[in-house]
Amino acid sequence: MRFAIRDDDANYFTTPQALEACYADIWETIPPSLSLISKVKGNWPFWLQHIYSNRHQTDWQGWENDDKAHPIEQNELLTSFLKQQLHKRRLDICFHAKHHRNSDAVRPNDRENNYVRGAEFYTNEDKTNEIITEVAHLNAIFDYNISVFTPPQNLLSKLGYQAVRHAGLNICGGGLSFLSKEKDARGLYNIASQLIFKLKHKHTNYPFVIHYSNHTEIPYHYPLQPTTKAADLISAFDAVRRFDGDFVLSTHYAEFFYPTTYNSKLIMKDVLHEFLLHVSKFSVTYLTLSELLSKNTKP
Repeated sequence: MRFAIRDDDANYFTTPQALEACYADIWETIPPSLSLISKVKGNWPFWLQHIYSNRHQTDWQGWENDDKAHPIEQNELLTSFLKQQLHKRRLDICFHAKHHRNSDAVRPNDRENNYVRGAEFYTNEDKTNEIITEVAHLNAIFDYNISVFTPPQNLLSKLGYQAVRHAGLNICGGGLSFLSKEKDARGLYNIASQLIFKLKHKHTNYPFVIHYSNHTEIPYHYPLQPTTKAADLISAFDAVRRFDGDFVLSTHYAEFFYPTTYNSKLIMKDVLHEFLLHVSKFSVTYLTLSELLSKNTKP
């Protein structure tokens, strides 16, 4: 069985201290994959807390007005720290977003909720060149070869999905049905494999990385949020383990020290440790998300 950690939203406002507090006690064994925002717009820490607290009552007009871009490379302490940890193989990096804002004049109308405002690639526009440009920019900053994309809000429109594919990236998540993806020979084989699996195991997510002709995907990942209970993660992990499959834990470093919604004395990092203690009881290969989705890494 293979296991990886996906952590979204590292950006200009991220501090080395925050990342160390979250991961220094595990990254020698399980190097997390940080999905970067290259030029986050607005005061990220303020809006993170505001949206977390207010949800649908968020001051969206104030959010839209606060639109200054903050390039990640202008935080020299962070970029230096990430380079060091990448060199030591304690961290991996992926591409998550340019601004973490959807500024389309017209958004897809089949998904109407406030979180779509942050779903940059749930779009009616072709953003292929934008993705290529931003990934090349991050590669140059960090002297790294980013190969994986993780969608903001875990939402991709069909146009957004095609843009990521055409940009040459592997994909974790996105929410699109496997029936709507490639229909070449390899794609048809993948559709058949997933249909057969679902017919046999109706209540279980397909538990493997999928190899397409020019990229790979893992469609399902399992979130660790302040609402998540360790028992739920353990149940999901055990379901994947039964098939000797591929498990991706998805999370956000910025929430690690938030109290859980069901026990104010328990923080999210406590839930992580309880879950990882369970994982450690089994034969598991720990990989970065980039390694897990590598075209050269076979299940």
